[in-house]
Amino acid sequence: MRFKVKPYAHQLEALEASKIHDDYALFWEMGTGKTGGMINILRNVYTRKKRISRTLILGPLAVVQNWQREFEIHSWIPQKHIYALNKSGPRRNKEIARISELDEGILILNYQALTRKETVSLLLKWKPEVLVCDESHMLKNPQSKTSKTVYKLSLSCAHRYILTGTPILNSELDIFQQYKILDDGDTFGRTFNMFRSNYFINDNASNPHVSWPKWIPNPYKEVQKDISRLMYRKASRVKKEECLDLPPFIKQTYEVQMSTVQAKAYEEMKKDYITWIESVKEKTPVVAQLAVTRLLRLQQIVSGFVKTETGQEVNFDKNPRLDALEELLEGLIKHDKVIIWCSFKNDYKIIEKMLNKLQKKDLFGYVFLTGDQNGFEKQQSIDCFQQHAQCKVIVANRASGGVGINLTAARYSIVYSRDFSLANELQSEARNYRGGSEIHSNIVKIDLVTPGTVDAQVLDALSNKQKISDVILDIRP
Repeated sequence: MRFKVKPYAHQLEALEASKIHDDYALFWEMGTGKTGGMINILRNVYTRKKRISRTLILGPLAVVQNWQREFEIHSWIPQKHIYALNKSGPRRNKEIARISELDEGILILNYQALTRKETVSLLLKWKPEVLVCDESHMLKNPQSKTSKTVYKLSLSCAHRYILTGTPILNSELDIFQQYKILDDGDTFGRTFNMFRSNYFINDNASNPHVSWPKWIPNPYKEVQKDISRLMYRKASRVKKEECLDLPPFIKQTYEVQMSTVQAKAYEEMKKDYITWIESVKEKTPVVAQLAVTRLLRLQQIVSGFVKTETGQEVNFDKNPRLDALEELLEGLIKHDKVIIWCSFKNDYKIIEKMLNKLQKKDLFGYVFLTGDQNGFEKQQSIDCFQQHAQCKVIVANRASGGVGINLTAARYSIVYSRDFSLANELQSEARNYRGGSEIHSNIVKIDLVTPGTVDAQVLDALSNKQKISDVILDIRP
């Protein structure tokens, strides 16, 4: 098979392995070329079939257009056979209805599209022959409607592939549904409860004061070893340091204090939080989720605003964190591009105001990448940042902008505000530390953090790759 772009060695190895497996998983770290590797695997399938099989590629909204571009880079497949749909529901379904009459083609959709019954019905009618699930860790919950729907769609497929750099984020339980979609239970069975009982025990079973289960690997079994052995019968694992000659990745912490007014608001809300958490007798999962919500209110104060009881968001007149961001940008954008990661919508407003002020001193452009944008708008922002020298800053949401996209034009990233998601932390780090970042002498991540607050405790937990759910109830802001 001829290659349009010379593959990495690990991509060639995966291609050879896929020839003896109808179902295969690429557990490659973010930035190691999963998409390009997968496209060559698909090309091999099409070559053997002597036609473009009916192929359904699913992933987050942000990667839909990227897949279409990667096909153009890595293959000679005519664009007329590739349908990247990031349109609204009715327009999307009209296009799918047209495609469902065809016997070949590559359809690229986001997972959210599967929430519409008409969309799912059209896809089931089409009966895809090949299924690719990008960022498959998003399907780890066996009870979610999306993962159940994807499983139904997989049943008509002769070839199934899952791709993610983080197949296990919380525990080994995460792998079950991904493999059920991959091989219809061939590896771990079709029943989640059976899988769980085979490998896990309820650590809270003997505790009369706790009413919810805590599933941990059975200490009398070699759980991790057994699950890993089964996983890699039809999967490959690739880490960046093993296959790419990337520049050094440097992490820096920039400590920022709060203003007097901020600190006062923080202390008042902290007292309320501690009083509430100590009044809760049973630390159930519901309580943990409520604790996360309350702690996010504290994070918002650190970020520079407070939400009133009526839901109104009020900005603090003096915000040292925003001042620190402005100070950093003044020096960085003279020679480099910068990603600013945020977790709250209100951050966009105050950062945009600061950027407009900064523009008066230094002519530069900036764009946003947020959950409020559709797929086309997101791709426009990415292209502008990646391709235009004067576009120096992209302000991105860690949840919606931190998955499956390339922002390698940036040498620097600054985390202005953070959520409690380890997945978002890892994904956002990989946006500009991946294949293509060799153009920089190093990649620098700067964490703005306020010492002595929940902000610092969460950063510490994420840096140590701890699940926030494991530490959330022990946090004392």
